[in-house]
Amino acid sequence: MKKIYIILSYIFLLQAQCFSQSVLDEIDVSKSESRLFPDLATEKVQRISFSKRIFIISNTNNSFSTGDFISLISHEELVARAVVAKLKNGSAGIKILKIHSLEDWKKLGENSVIQVLKGDDSIFKSKSERVEEIAGSDSSEVQKLLEEEDLFNKTTILSDDLTLDENKNRIIKQDNIISLSYGTVQAIGSDGATERYAQPSGQWAYQIDDNIWGELSFGQNLISNFPEENLDTKLTNLTIRLKYTVRAPFYSFIQPYLGYQIIDASSPGAGVADPTANPQPTDEELAREIQLVENSASNSVIFGVSLLKRLVPGWFIRADLGSDIISAGVALEF
Repeated sequence: MKKIYIILSYIFLLQAQCFSQSVLDEIDVSKSESRLFPDLATEKVQRISFSKRIFIISNTNNSFSTGDFISLISHEELVARAVVAKLKNGSAGIKILKIHSLEDWKKLGENSVIQVLKGDDSIFKSKSERVEEIAGSDSSEVQKLLEEEDLFNKTTILSDDLTLDENKNRIIKQDNIISLSYGTVQAIGSDGATERYAQPSGQWAYQIDDNIWGELSFGQNLISNFPEENLDTKLTNLTIRLKYTVRAPFYSFIQPYLGYQIIDASSPGAGVADPTANPQPTDEELAREIQLVENSASNSVIFGVSLLKRLVPGWFIRADLGSDIISAGVALEF
């Protein structure tokens, strides 16, 4: 009985020792496999541009400066590489240079919490190393994933050689501006004198070269009781403008322009006698109606100036003062 007790005690001690060694092994393994992160600054995304290439993030920790290259990290994953373009009032404007994780990048939005790493981000495993872990020893699978990874990088690199000097001459960095305006255009009235009519319009401008813009504007309105009582005329205004941008104080921009305007007038009832009218219009009166509508149409060279005042990143209020139109509205850059 004593021998059996000794044997059981020995087996118990041996099992306890093995169990302790197993726990220690697991702790050592977990330590060896854990990623040793440097001190990361935790910041918040404040605004994102329409194209998602420009981010405004907080810089409450003062951990980076203008010109620094930084990496954005979310949930311990390297999301994107960026350069700090501007610092102001505890915020930073950054431009995305390269996307490492398209899925995580798409998830970023305003008020998203991120970690920011300045400088070298090689502490994060390269994607090729992650592929090898996923594929194991299957070399064909590794090669397939590597090829997909190359394609991923090619399609998500925004600009590998982007520097702070790129587009330095461009006062407005984005290439497109769309606008909605409300103003007045010039035409003639029923008495043949010049009058101004209210007209809504929309504009699309594209930056064809540094600070040189081409703009297309389209507007339309209905003139009541023209050319005669109970008749309406549709006025269509198509304008092409060439603009040059000049910086002005208080986040404003001045755009002198030269262009060409085509105004078309349409009134199906003009020159057509109303059988219920008493007395009936004479031929001269019907001809005059047609003539007034035709005189409302015009093609002419135009000139003027547009004013843009930035409200918040991406948004402007605008005003146009020219020989073609006097108007005001809002604009969005992208």
